[in-house]
Amino acid sequence: MSVPSGLGGFYAGSTKNNTEKKWVIAVVGSDVLLFSDDGANPRLAISSDEADVLRFFCERRLCIGQWHGDDCEVWDLLPEATACEGFVRSELRSLLAHSNDAEFSLASRATQLLDWQRKHQFCGQCGSPNKISATEHSLICDNCNLNHYPRISPCVIVAVTLGDKCLLARHANWPEGRLSTLAGFIEAGESAEQALHREVFEEVGIEIDNIRYIGSQAWPYPGQLMLGYIAEAKSETINVDGIEIAEADWFRYDNLPSILAPPTIMAGRLIKQFIDEAVELYG
Repeated sequence: MSVPSGLGGFYAGSTKNNTEKKWVIAVVGSDVLLFSDDGANPRLAISSDEADVLRFFCERRLCIGQWHGDDCEVWDLLPEATACEGFVRSELRSLLAHSNDAEFSLASRATQLLDWQRKHQFCGQCGSPNKISATEHSLICDNCNLNHYPRISPCVIVAVTLGDKCLLARHANWPEGRLSTLAGFIEAGESAEQALHREVFEEVGIEIDNIRYIGSQAWPYPGQLMLGYIAEAKSETINVDGIEIAEADWFRYDNLPSILAPPTIMAGRLIKQFIDEAVELYG
């Protein structure tokens, strides 16, 4: 099948087209195996011929869609697969930080679907074993006649600005020097905008307005959908909650911390947009 140009080559689906060529995403635990036949430029999408040596270590596989028009599967591999020649093990977070949008989506979907299957082997209502649907990505409980679908948790993430400054904060569990934008889960009954107002006020004591939606991104830890925004602060005074946020401060667009999220990740994308807009306004 052809893939819409806006998807960058990856089409998320649950059915195979039975294409002659096939691609494999190789997953070991929470990491990914990349293929590198020449020791350089490791690749996420591995051809089925290249992945053939990994078949012996494959515990489960499922179709996750099409990659540039050809069927693509994710393989759940035993740890011993990492010893196979020509493959490099990569921590998922590191891989995402250096991926383009299409590869980011491909890796996110592959790892999320495997994690979902591992954690939902039994029906949450009656406890009977689930079985995998042959027609869609769902787990079926024959006893309850229930279909269980992959869970996606919507979150908001926001760059709060004040003129030429952006608010960056350190989560209580993060090491010193690691700062980023504010984020949080959308609670039951909330809209995304309500969650933004609540999260920012709860975490740093600031009210916001002029909210602008920037974009969205899957975040496979384990199954989040990040909705990215930029918003303006109504005041400069910061009052961190001391529970989720350990510290927070304002940073000028030309004097930001040296370590920030890359623009491939939503937090980095929001910061980059703030910088670009501030440069245009303030020079």
